[in-house]
Amino acid sequence: MAEWYEGWTDVTYPIFEGITGWPGQPTTHLETLSCIHCGDTAKVSVLHMSVHTGTHMDAPCHFLAQGIDVSRFPIEVGMGPVRVAEIDCPAEVRPEDLEAYEGRSRPLVSGERLILRTGNSDAAFWPQAPFDEDYHGIGPAAAAWIAKRKLQLVGVDYLSVGPFHSGNPQTHRALLGAGVWVIEGVDLRHIREGNYEMICLPLKIAGSDGSPIRILLRPANN
Repeated sequence: MAEWYEGWTDVTYPIFEGITGWPGQPTTHLETLSCIHCGDTAKVSVLHMSVHTGTHMDAPCHFLAQGIDVSRFPIEVGMGPVRVAEIDCPAEVRPEDLEAYEGRSRPLVSGERLILRTGNSDAAFWPQAPFDEDYHGIGPAAAAWIAKRKLQLVGVDYLSVGPFHSGNPQTHRALLGAGVWVIEGVDLRHIREGNYEMICLPLKIAGSDGSPIRILLRPANN
């Protein structure tokens, strides 16, 4: 019998200096405050970055004036069954793409968790590549579709759940306004469509609109 800690895959991208970020946000920088080799007692580093760097979570207050911050994330939302859906879309994810997934699996029901694997995961290692304005995000119509089904969490495989060129605020507001927690930048390069178990928790940063996360997936038994 496998132990409880076996079989997990870490689907978190590493955070490093110069990691690709959202246009206009500060560049990630790791500063050495003290150094053992320089004669100091201990090595101490300071990390400068946006809370929306790499694999991260959006809090409702990211797009909703009255939304709660990430420190109030319910931990039960980040632990439990999750479905990974492979979405083959030419641009933004549409309702018909999600309905096609339901057709080959089963309908999504209230309270479920869903992570979308798109062409973003088949591209080069994007944290080291130039920002891709044409990444596959969830269009506003698909966001409304997800919100109507009352999922508790949705994840995507690039820096934002919404498309870059149009519909980004609408997608975020549709999801966050419906109580759907959003995770972005999940590393799904070695993950295929199926049912998984998930552990996904943010840092408990009071007042913050987002946080880096560490996310693990393991194939479900059934």
